[in-house]
Amino acid sequence: MNKIISKIKELLPLIMLIFALVLIFVPLPIMLIQVLLVLDTAFSLCLFLSKFFNSTAIAYHFPRLVIYNSIYTCGIAIATTRTFLSIENLNDHIPLVLNIGRWICRDNYVCGFFTTLLFSSAILMYCHLHVQKCQELAARFCLDMMNQKLFDIDRQVEQKQITIEEGEIEKRKVQLDIDYHSSMDGSSKFLEGAVAALAVLFVIATGGGVAVGILDMNLFWKDSLNQYIMLSSGYLVLFVVPLFLTSLSFKINKLE
Repeated sequence: MNKIISKIKELLPLIMLIFALVLIFVPLPIMLIQVLLVLDTAFSLCLFLSKFFNSTAIAYHFPRLVIYNSIYTCGIAIATTRTFLSIENLNDHIPLVLNIGRWICRDNYVCGFFTTLLFSSAILMYCHLHVQKCQELAARFCLDMMNQKLFDIDRQVEQKQITIEEGEIEKRKVQLDIDYHSSMDGSSKFLEGAVAALAVLFVIATGGGVAVGILDMNLFWKDSLNQYIMLSSGYLVLFVVPLFLTSLSFKINKLE
């Protein structure tokens, strides 16, 4: 059983990559996209809440889960962009997306466009300044302290304060600590890149939507701008909020 679980862990990155490629290249119906959006938000929320109550089990796998969540979100975002550009009837879109987009735009597509960009830019700056920088400093500090910790362990072994076996265990703990902080640093950079990719995707989706509206649906250019900026804003919020919850998880410790 343990061999099967370890084999699944080894294959999980490949499985997630294949799943993301399927999301990107296989057309998805709007109902399935709604289910995937709910799963994405639920996973991020569970990851956020789990850091309050279980620091050991979640902390060990947390960097890997963040990477999987980012890949999953980006895959859904690309799949959704392709799908919503092909929907001609405005009422066929997800009602929550329409409500969010209308609330952001307020019948002013210019205001809605820059408000959404400001929202995504603020989350991107938070990920860069408060998440990625903190994890980078923690990883550097851990690496700087590694030699001193190993030296202290060797000194305790020489003075027979601890046994050789206990010394090896302590060295293993130091190595695991270094690996953990290095993984956290890498996953925070991956998360920051995912948020930046969604912001770029928002601009691309808006431009593509306006082109589709004018060329394929014969909409007036102002109506096309208003409709697709509203839709792009609504979808972007649904994608960025789960990643924002994940970024907040980096700053949370277990409640005592």
